[in-house]
Amino acid sequence: MEVAAALAAAYRVMKGYNDTLANQCLQIAQQVWITEKEKNPRQRIALATELFITTKEKQFADFLVSNKDVIAKSINYEGWIVGRALPLINNADLTNTITNSVKILFDTIQAQGKRTPYAVPYQPNIWGAGWDIQHFGYKQYFLHEAFPEIVSDDYMLSALNFILGCHPGSNTASFASGVGAHSMIPAYGFNRADWSYIPGGIASGTALIRPDFPELLPFPYLWQQGEYVLGGGTTDYLFLVLAANKVLNEKSNSVIH
Repeated sequence: MEVAAALAAAYRVMKGYNDTLANQCLQIAQQVWITEKEKNPRQRIALATELFITTKEKQFADFLVSNKDVIAKSINYEGWIVGRALPLINNADLTNTITNSVKILFDTIQAQGKRTPYAVPYQPNIWGAGWDIQHFGYKQYFLHEAFPEIVSDDYMLSALNFILGCHPGSNTASFASGVGAHSMIPAYGFNRADWSYIPGGIASGTALIRPDFPELLPFPYLWQQGEYVLGGGTTDYLFLVLAANKVLNEKSNSVIH
């Protein structure tokens, strides 16, 4: 279902550039919607959202409206997805239900953010939290765009700051190799035996050594601290940088005008 949702979104990106591939993406996504009948409607929410944004077909909007309570109960996972479609669907009950749930969600995020000096929900673990915090920031951007009067951009920007060095431990290196005055070089990739680095590789970052010692060693064989991810991790990082650039430029322009 996640792949089908991604394909439905890919149609919008590919259309006009490679129409054949775009149409194939949409056809597969539509076929999955027809043939896969999950008992849990939550599994279909992302696909319904992307198919509606792509096709504007009423059946997908109707599905989201009829499952507004399901979305509300899993707002941390679905809110950032569905929020983009609310103005297009223009259903008061759906909008009010999701908006009220987002208010509760943001209250929770604010409470969690106050527990540490990093302004992000951060619970130290034996595994570095960098990837999770990047993905949290990614979702915050969409929540901020969909609900600007409720969700500030503070947590999205704080997530990026965390990755770039505002994190616990004596080693305040950027988790993005080659980015920043001091960054994760070397790290745990296919290059680990060479003590080299992969530009743009994103490490999981500072881990917690029990009972309470944050650690980020410049040593390429520590999987739980220096492992590179060029997929989800780097994708979220690149998105966060572009999102921060957009948001901050919009603020700057509003001040100028």
